[in-house]
Amino acid sequence: MEFLLALQFLTRAPLTIHSPVEEKNLARAMAYFPLVGVLLGLFTAVIYTLWTYILASPVCDLIAIAFLVIITGNLHGDAFMDTADGLFSGRPREGILEIMKDSRVGSHGVMAGCLLILAKFVLLGQIPLTAKGTVLVLMPALGRWAQVYCAAVYTYARTGGGIGSFTDRVGIRELLWASVSILLAVILMLGLYMSGQYLNTLPCVILKGLILLGTVLTGTAGLGWYISRKIGGMTGDTLGAISESIEVLALLILPMILG
Repeated sequence: MEFLLALQFLTRAPLTIHSPVEEKNLARAMAYFPLVGVLLGLFTAVIYTLWTYILASPVCDLIAIAFLVIITGNLHGDAFMDTADGLFSGRPREGILEIMKDSRVGSHGVMAGCLLILAKFVLLGQIPLTAKGTVLVLMPALGRWAQVYCAAVYTYARTGGGIGSFTDRVGIRELLWASVSILLAVILMLGLYMSGQYLNTLPCVILKGLILLGTVLTGTAGLGWYISRKIGGMTGDTLGAISESIEVLALLILPMILG
């Protein structure tokens, strides 16, 4: 049930959970976030590949980005904008949390959202066609692993509970399972991409995988520390913002690793 909960939470998939859902179920579902990210990436890669037969590469890049926004209901993009509004407001902790709770988007959020899409479009355009499938699969998976890390490491920032308060129940179990999932996904995707390119493929895959995961871990830890220092923990919005930020980081580092 937890996997279906993760799929329902992160996508617009028309799923109905008939069993009673408690906070502990939602917390356990976060263990499957990277796996859902892999599925999203696979669908995106397939759609991208199909469109390349009739459209130019930049148009296909835009379609891939738009598909991820649509299939996720812009869940993390909205969180990214809300977080930008709060963090760049210059207000103290309570003021930041209040702004992030507001459903309206301010100028900081609009600008951040525009820069986010632009960054993804430009960086995706710099990736060779042969590597695009690998990147499109790993990008959303790495972003969703980052959410599990921050939910497990930091406490929920809002007092009195909230929509994302279930993240306080996320712990070592969920982080360990998510980390194993992302490790396997990285090794598999890099192995498929580099198969036949090197005489000693496995050592190269392990080395490049460790560099990628180390970079993502460093970026996630740094963002988590900065946000936690600002508001005293995490919220649903900040987890979504970290996911989007790590996707951009993945687009930046993956071409160098795959090269």
